[in-house]
Amino acid sequence: MEVKKEEIYVGIGTAIITVGSFFLIRKILRKTKKVKIDLSVFDSPDLKGSGQCIDSKLLAMLIDLEAQSGYPIFQWISSGIRTPYWNKKVGGVNNSSHKTPKCKAVDIKIPSITIRNHLVTLAHKIGFKRMGIANTFIHLDVDEDKSQYVAWGYPKGTLPPINPFI
Repeated sequence: MEVKKEEIYVGIGTAIITVGSFFLIRKILRKTKKVKIDLSVFDSPDLKGSGQCIDSKLLAMLIDLEAQSGYPIFQWISSGIRTPYWNKKVGGVNNSSHKTPKCKAVDIKIPSITIRNHLVTLAHKIGFKRMGIANTFIHLDVDEDKSQYVAWGYPKGTLPPINPFI
């Protein structure tokens, strides 16, 4: 029985496609695994469990920010959910997106200006439309009841050191 060159090529091609498909499916399945986040990182210091109200869109965008940046975003959360009492204590604005029941904002401490600039640019790419930007932290929120495509600096009233929206 004689084997033709074409049959050999078809056999090799089929084997390559089969093996390649196996690795592609494996890679897709790894990416679709559920990410488990400890929501207590968002807790108001005066109310254990308050981080459970974190907005699902905000959470998904933060997961994406961590995955794309490679930085430990959830370890760097410095302010998540705030009770009205805690918001007042830290000098937050009266209509803060951090406050319960909105739960649509976080502050992330930043170890360097370079990392801050990278995260601001990446957050914009991911879809954040509201950012407060300081030298040591960034505020990210998904509050659609407020102006969109805005960045502000700290202290209040100053221009942001970097503005991804201009």
